[in-house]
Amino acid sequence: MIVRPHSLLLDAEALSALARDDRSMQAWATFAKRSDSVIYASCLTLAEVTDGSARDAGVRRAVKAVRLVDVGPEIGFRAGQLRAAASASRRKQRDLTVDAVVAATALSLPTPVVVLTSDAEDLGLLLAGYDVRIEGI
Repeated sequence: MIVRPHSLLLDAEALSALARDDRSMQAWATFAKRSDSVIYASCLTLAEVTDGSARDAGVRRAVKAVRLVDVGPEIGFRAGQLRAAASASRRKQRDLTVDAVVAATALSLPTPVVVLTSDAEDLGLLLAGYDVRIEGI
């Protein structure tokens, strides 16, 4: 069976899990390697998962296997649009800005795209109507 390469996008919890050598994230990393897929993370995600402590060593090691995506104007403007659309249809009031940047990053990647996240509900809302697969971790 031939598996088409994917773009795998990690949110903060997924990147943290990769840094901890979490078993499920190791399985995704193995899938990526075997299928010539690329693992991505937004540079903004680094700000969520690091704090300048010794724990950052695991993240620094993990990002060696990850292609980091800069947040430029295209992603920034699209994130704002996604956040506004999702906020209009949502009950709980929580800032969706960082999740919207992850969603906009997903839309900028080569398809097919899989977002690995601990927040499947919010990312599902942000990416509703788009051809992006969301996998909870």
